[in-house]
Amino acid sequence: MTKNPTKIVLLVGALFLAILMGCYVYNTTTPVGENVKPLKDLGGPFELNSLNGTVSLDQYKGNIVVLYFGFLNCAEVCPSSMGVLSAALSRLSPQTYNHVRGLFISVDPERDDLVSLNQFAKYFDDHVVGVTGTEQQIDALTKQYGVYFDIVDMESSELSYTVDHSSRFYIIDETGTLVGAMSHNTTPIELAAGIERVYAKAIAKQ
Repeated sequence: MTKNPTKIVLLVGALFLAILMGCYVYNTTTPVGENVKPLKDLGGPFELNSLNGTVSLDQYKGNIVVLYFGFLNCAEVCPSSMGVLSAALSRLSPQTYNHVRGLFISVDPERDDLVSLNQFAKYFDDHVVGVTGTEQQIDALTKQYGVYFDIVDMESSELSYTVDHSSRFYIIDETGTLVGAMSHNTTPIELAAGIERVYAKAIAKQ
């Protein structure tokens, strides 16, 4: 049987497009230098500081926790990502919402004070808390959760430096186990659905 050259060209073109899209998704969600590890090797307990005192992951046992790592001088990605989280929380059922907490974790403790972090977090939702720690604590925690960040000098800017960082939502279940990581490209609908699934599993275990 004679092969149709037009179909072959279309198939090759579709395959090439799929490869390009795969590369795009990878490059927009995985910064250069980031070590990608399976979820089972990431996560775990931690303690950080908020305006109202120490915040530990253990104190949220029984709740679903969504982490986002960023910094207050982040011009676009962090505010837009927190907007996604805010919109996702607003889509949750009342029962789920009451059992969800968000943590905005600053990777820039030198500049991000606790008052400003609290104001930033509460602007998006009352269930979100702004936290940070010492440089040593942040270094340890980002390694613990596989978060990439890098201090970049900006001599020609009013800011002496900025921070390149990976942008993901980390979902932790009611036992304190990291069970999901979603890109900042995630929509509020997708993030809300992910949170609802984790909460439904928690209810099913009871």
